[in-house]
Amino acid sequence: MKKLKLFRRKKLVISPEEIVRQRREKTAQQWIPISDIEGCIVHRKDNLLVAILRIQPENLELLSDNEKKRKVESLSEELNGETEGLQIFCVGRPVDLNNYLDWLQDKAKMEQDFTRKMVLKGYINQASQMASSGETTERRFYIIITKQVAIKAAEELINRINDLQVKFAQAELKSDICKEDELMDVFSLFANPIQASFERTELKMNLPTILEVKEDINDGH
Repeated sequence: MKKLKLFRRKKLVISPEEIVRQRREKTAQQWIPISDIEGCIVHRKDNLLVAILRIQPENLELLSDNEKKRKVESLSEELNGETEGLQIFCVGRPVDLNNYLDWLQDKAKMEQDFTRKMVLKGYINQASQMASSGETTERRFYIIITKQVAIKAAEELINRINDLQVKFAQAELKSDICKEDELMDVFSLFANPIQASFERTELKMNLPTILEVKEDINDGH
């Protein structure tokens, strides 16, 4: 008669650090007050719908005094008809130089002249240090509007955000309605304005081979 051996499965041992990490992850998920994002509408856990309009900045210092006055009066006139509340959110964000770095790297790889390659390498190192330092920031401006969940509330919120975009356009200000990717970026900026530094991008340069010829000068040769 063969003996049957029963093997007990080993209990999965979780380290205290892993337990703390799991608790923190769960707490972070519960802390975020967002339940869903659908197009340009954010569904909050407190039964509020949110829409966000990003306003592109404009340097007023480049305008004359009359142009400044006309722009301010135009914006005031457009917003005077607003009967519902809105929020203005301004946040700093480190400048994203990834596209610029990719362009420099592609240009350096295709460049045949060694001197130009070295110049491009200097630009790449400078841009990489600037991006990784996080000191160079851009200001982003957002208009936030909300509405309580109800019948046709999402439709009314979309209509209002579109109307606001038209009003800013009439005031000669460019704006964009934030959708899924842009909304996620806004929430990341709100939770952590100082984002992780970009990795330094290094481009290895292959130097041409230098042949060094030594001549032995001996008497009689």
